[in-house]
Amino acid sequence: MTFFSDILSHYQWSGLALVLLLTILFFVQLYYYAIVYNRIYRYRLMRRRKLRCEQPPVSVIVALRGENESFLSIELPLLLAQHYHTFEVVVIYIGSDIDYFRELQRLRDNHAHMRLTKLSGGSESIYISTKQAMNIGIKSAQYDNLLFTVPGATPRSEEWVSYMAKGFERGEVVAAPAVPHFEDDNIKSYLMRMVEFNHQRTAFASAVNGKFYYAPRSNYGFTRSMYEATRGYNHLNIDIGDNDLYLQAFATPQRTAVVLTPHSVVTEERNGAWGEWTELMRYYNSTSAYYPAWARRGKSRELGSRTLFFLCAIAAMVLLPHELRIFAALLVVVRYIIAVWSSRRTARKLGERNIASRYWIYDLIGPMIEYMIGRGKSHSNPKLWR
Repeated sequence: MTFFSDILSHYQWSGLALVLLLTILFFVQLYYYAIVYNRIYRYRLMRRRKLRCEQPPVSVIVALRGENESFLSIELPLLLAQHYHTFEVVVIYIGSDIDYFRELQRLRDNHAHMRLTKLSGGSESIYISTKQAMNIGIKSAQYDNLLFTVPGATPRSEEWVSYMAKGFERGEVVAAPAVPHFEDDNIKSYLMRMVEFNHQRTAFASAVNGKFYYAPRSNYGFTRSMYEATRGYNHLNIDIGDNDLYLQAFATPQRTAVVLTPHSVVTEERNGAWGEWTELMRYYNSTSAYYPAWARRGKSRELGSRTLFFLCAIAAMVLLPHELRIFAALLVVVRYIIAVWSSRRTARKLGERNIASRYWIYDLIGPMIEYMIGRGKSHSNPKLWR
């Protein structure tokens, strides 16, 4: 009792409470980085039991809105050049440019495994949503395993379809990572990369633990039987949500196969302008209000505990006696080492590279950027929202 009284008289209740709170937050952070996120590194698709035959045929579906020269000259040829025994690329062109459509036709005529459909919808009165275009693509696809990507995305490997097909061998919903690519490699682009990395890290850590709620729009798929059983897309008044809200309706642990290899990654081109990037993130985040409560809480708990941990550590190193300052600094250092170690392991599985040397910048600023994105609203709400 005398020993405890001496400690209390020296450090005061407020000092002990601050140290206790800091320690609790340290173990909360340890839980996320050493256990939750580490599930991604430990995950192995091949441990799952096969549900269907090997190397199932795959239809890759792309809804193309407008005239995208990069898609015509780079992305579509890369899709058509995939190494897989039975697959097709189904392109749904939403536009009215005859010359552009003729170029698409020329590619189709030179590749027997390409299908092409044209939809004219340039005005507000006859606006054709992406989901409507995808519905047509699904109906015109000849295979039952449907893989979706978007203009602006390119597979990192010529084996992309082959590895995604391994997911269809073991599940009816397939998801894999998408990595943003910025032309410039600077602090700003690094922070933007890391915010997207953390979003996917949280989602895939949940998915491999049996709680799926999100897949990148450029790298997911499902079987035709699932599509027909659910009578197609829900939330039809929203022109997004096909990769999260729709999949949440039927993506059970038994049905979902996550493919985490370097060969399954796609790269998405991003505009390096801060304003355009934040607008894009807010646009994609528009569906999160419809997520289950557990998914919404899961996205914010790590960021919140990280922010509180740093605030408590700063307060402890400013206000408390010397020995407790050292203890607080030690917790910060140990937590940072674990965070970098965990993030590097996870980044390899999610297709990110070279994140460790500048990780401290994202570690400190990331929660503020996430909060800024989450608080703002998109100015580009889908046209069908009424």
